[in-house]
Amino acid sequence: MRIVQFCKSFSRSSETFIYDTVTELNRRGVDCHVLTMGRINENQRPYDKVHVAKLPGRWNAHRLWHRALATLGVRGSVETHKWPAWRARARKHLERIDPDVVHAQFGPAGVLIGPVTEALDIPLAVTFHGYDISVLPNHEKIRNRYQKLFGQAEVLVGVSNHNASKLKALGAPEEKVETVHNGTRVDQFTYSNPVDRFDGHTVRVLHVGRLVEKKAPLELVEAFHHVEDRVDEEIELCLTIAGDGPLREKMVQRIEALGLGQKINYRGAVPHTEVRRLMGRAHVYTQHCKTASNGDEEGQGITFIEAQASGLPVVSTNHDGIPDVVLDGETGYLVPEGDTEAMADRIAHLAQHPEKWETMGRAGRRHVEEHFDLARQARDLLRIYGDLH
Repeated sequence: MRIVQFCKSFSRSSETFIYDTVTELNRRGVDCHVLTMGRINENQRPYDKVHVAKLPGRWNAHRLWHRALATLGVRGSVETHKWPAWRARARKHLERIDPDVVHAQFGPAGVLIGPVTEALDIPLAVTFHGYDISVLPNHEKIRNRYQKLFGQAEVLVGVSNHNASKLKALGAPEEKVETVHNGTRVDQFTYSNPVDRFDGHTVRVLHVGRLVEKKAPLELVEAFHHVEDRVDEEIELCLTIAGDGPLREKMVQRIEALGLGQKINYRGAVPHTEVRRLMGRAHVYTQHCKTASNGDEEGQGITFIEAQASGLPVVSTNHDGIPDVVLDGETGYLVPEGDTEAMADRIAHLAQHPEKWETMGRAGRRHVEEHFDLARQARDLLRIYGDLH
């Protein structure tokens, strides 16, 4: 079977799940190609079968012609005049590759490639990951483009049950909607019992993620500020935050204002190997996700899979796809978005009941092995591709 994965850039550091999907399908004997508008991180993420269809330059004749038509109101819009020229390039690549299925990653990528696959009569699958289903549909023009895409695509995939529900609410035909969770290579994360590294005094809490509104680092700091009032004096809590982003300065200022400089260790962005090491030292994983002011949502959250694969109980929020990954009361605790007091209560409860770490940690490892391992995702995708082929 020959598959083309289409994404605008390959491979962004924040889109490990796409690179992992491509390499896992290839490992399983699928002739998996990548079509992209830009190749990035090539040394860190090598892959041979990548085809680059660059956006035509400003003075490209095809692009100028369509801009003129759009300006005159004959065809298209000034905003989208460049796409026909790009689609002509993409079509040449697809004609040469001759795939059985094209799989677009993110809704806007599906919108771009949909007219090409329709013209070539190639089945199209589109996966919606997060912002593309939570933020972009707030714009009428995007909703209209999605309606057309829903007709062009054979399968519409949400990475969580929440995302799949949003697709249906937007008008996607129910029979076309599937849920396929993003997976990770669970075996790359070594399970260990957090109790074995507990000295009876210091409880190490970990957060990994970009410092953006939907991951709510300010609310996490606020919750951690409340925890001290909820634990016995013999328990000392330390929070390590790894990640970077636009809320970095505000977060650091908030840490200082609350006098938490000795309790919170901010590491900045760290490589994935360091993430595994930090998870191997921590006792509890936490992240206070929420819906951002522009409607952006977390989607599913790969770090929750990685933390549970490492044996950590998780404290997070009842947000978007997180309840698919973290089972409240079984592999961790989920609290309402924005409720920093409730998050503080749950962190404090785990800090004072280390006997729960092993139970929740083992349940979390089993859960991600069964439902979120990359092998499971690959099997689900192969089933979908086989049905389309």
